[in-house]
Amino acid sequence: MAAICANFHGSFGDFSYCYSIVISLIQSDVGKENVRVHSYLSIAVLYFAGLQLLAQPDPTVVRLATVMVPASSGLLDYLLPDFEKQSGYRVQVFVTTQDIYTVARSGAADLVISHYGFPDVEPFVLEGWGQWPHPIFASQSVLLGPPDDPAHVRDAPNTAEAFRRIAETQSTFVANSDVNVKYVVDVTWESAGRPELGNWYRDMDLEGPEAADYAAAVGGYTFWGIDPFLKYQAGHHLNLDILLSSDPLLQRIMACIVVNPKTSPLVNVPGATALQQYLTSPATQARIRTFRYPNLTQQFWWPSGQHN
Repeated sequence: MAAICANFHGSFGDFSYCYSIVISLIQSDVGKENVRVHSYLSIAVLYFAGLQLLAQPDPTVVRLATVMVPASSGLLDYLLPDFEKQSGYRVQVFVTTQDIYTVARSGAADLVISHYGFPDVEPFVLEGWGQWPHPIFASQSVLLGPPDDPAHVRDAPNTAEAFRRIAETQSTFVANSDVNVKYVVDVTWESAGRPELGNWYRDMDLEGPEAADYAAAVGGYTFWGIDPFLKYQAGHHLNLDILLSSDPLLQRIMACIVVNPKTSPLVNVPGATALQQYLTSPATQARIRTFRYPNLTQQFWWPSGQHN
């Protein structure tokens, strides 16, 4: 690890870059040896935490650790320049799909953005690592299906009615085993009156792109997150359309958490608090409503900030 980070100079960018390299190397070298993976991960985190504590963070920089979607969608690029211009702070964004709260515990982040239901949110806050989470915005899943839409769900008022029509017409539905999507399907099934899951309902333990590929191949319907679908669709051109997106059930709320300076003394609390206040401000919440993916007119990001 020391060789990998020989050019480390204490900046958050270098830290996050080195951290991601080590994690990738560990996972590729010993992917299935769980004990060794956990040991190496612990060593890596402690090593980088020590380096970070030796560095003096720039007080004009806010270190933002976030899950993938706010960054990959372009939403943060849409929002952050205005904050930097107004506040004088510069935001360094570190994107990760896992271990985001491990990174925050190491003192390498000032503010964290993740889905509100992320399993590590509760222990991170209750163990004193972070301040109380503030909802800021919501991404969403969508119902995908064949362009000819044999179940006629395109004009359905909500997911329950769409699912009822799919069941009634015995149109193929492909379950997406992603845990968040599965929850949406379970609620939708209950709301639709628990229709009998016959041969039309295909639960083959397929997740994400696998479920979408199979749905496209058999002319079926499936749920998936809008952001991963658009990224995947750009390279694969599946015969699937976005047929329903307006049901609030499909929204996934995200929250931001200021890291607690009592546990991470080098945290830039003024900068993190300023960014949190900016994200929850009425002006920014209104601006979130106007964000659009390229070449799409539908709204897929929703303001979720609440002052209550």
